[in-house]
Amino acid sequence: MKYKGLNFLSRRRFLLTFFILSFAFFINIPKSASSQTEIALLEKDKAEVFEKVWNLIDERYYDPKMNGVNWALQKEIYKPLADKTKTDAEFYDVIKKMVGEMSDAHTRFLTPREASDRRKRQNTTIGILLSNVEGKTVVEKVRPEAVGELAKVKEGMFIRTIDGISIEKKLADAKNLVGDSSSNRALEIISNRRVLEGEPGTSVKIGLTDETGRNFEVTLVREVVDETSEAIASKLDSGVGYINVTSFKAPIADKFKNALEELKDTPALIIDLRYNGGGSISEVLEMAGYLLNNKYSFGKFMRRSGKTKQELKTFSAGKKGGQIYSNPVYILTSKFSASGSELFSSSLQEFGRAKVIGSQTCGCLLGISRMHQIKGGGELHISDIGFLSSQGKVYEKMGVTPDKVIELKISDLQNGFDRSISEAEKMYEDFAINND
Repeated sequence: MKYKGLNFLSRRRFLLTFFILSFAFFINIPKSASSQTEIALLEKDKAEVFEKVWNLIDERYYDPKMNGVNWALQKEIYKPLADKTKTDAEFYDVIKKMVGEMSDAHTRFLTPREASDRRKRQNTTIGILLSNVEGKTVVEKVRPEAVGELAKVKEGMFIRTIDGISIEKKLADAKNLVGDSSSNRALEIISNRRVLEGEPGTSVKIGLTDETGRNFEVTLVREVVDETSEAIASKLDSGVGYINVTSFKAPIADKFKNALEELKDTPALIIDLRYNGGGSISEVLEMAGYLLNNKYSFGKFMRRSGKTKQELKTFSAGKKGGQIYSNPVYILTSKFSASGSELFSSSLQEFGRAKVIGSQTCGCLLGISRMHQIKGGGELHISDIGFLSSQGKVYEKMGVTPDKVIELKISDLQNGFDRSISEAEKMYEDFAINND
């Protein structure tokens, strides 16, 4: 039986949620080689690009210890490889691998095509989100209102093959190309995305197994979709308010404020960040302020000041009289909750303003103050801002640990049961009884 509390979620709302699942705004997702040759580079251009990328990271990375990476050694390793490349696609692959050695989901190189897509706020998808659940690669999300072949795919189905190759081999190859990232969770997300990559309009054959053990295949077409930033408000059957925040990109703070106004009379509020990959720090702080009635220190920014020095700057949010919602708040997280989602949830958790429910977050909490344009149309993103929480904690790599850990189950996916929402309602019921 499906969880009755989900009746409030329209198919349109799930659609908006799904489109944000690519996480291209915080994770470097390589596309196929043919998409990486927007502007041809001359040999001297490649040498210039290589030096610029290496130097920018060397000079601007927030951590003077370079995240424990011997950055000078990476130059010695990758410069000869870059010099041997014959095409722009090969060259960009080498640059990506070198930048990937930083083991940081925010520090990444975008090819000209990827940079263009980022500026247009677009992504390419086949309509499903892969995930490792209980040690198996399964379909965690399916695009709603699916038609044709996609309509045959259901959440909780097992992935056997991609284009005739076992999912185990595809993922092993992807992880070898990706290298490392901020956490195992981030690496999993990037690798699962990479095995489905390709040009818009091309197709991929997926081998699936349903809950009965039946094997079958579907052929899905890659489509370009626009990223959306939504704060979708609804009321659960229990009377508890619910807001699904799909990202922290502007103008999400205004939308979140409107959603809070709509639900300000509900006895408790659930904020769903399970598929929110982050966005703007300023939007995060403004939104958090609507839940606080005083000014709170959110911690400190960590930035480089010279080769070996790291400076700290305190930042805060909230003000007296600025609170819109004052009742209990419960935040839902998952491994897909990253960056801004981690800042939002960890801060409110530390203040005692909200309880966090779900699974460990990505562990991808760093900041990028600017995008560096690279000759040929590429783009370099560097983590030049680190975060130290109000309690002196670093959430990069570690992620946010929920107050109540809820691990996703394959059976829940197959039965349409949302255990995290159910637990949030139960926590509020217990709170109400104990405070009656």
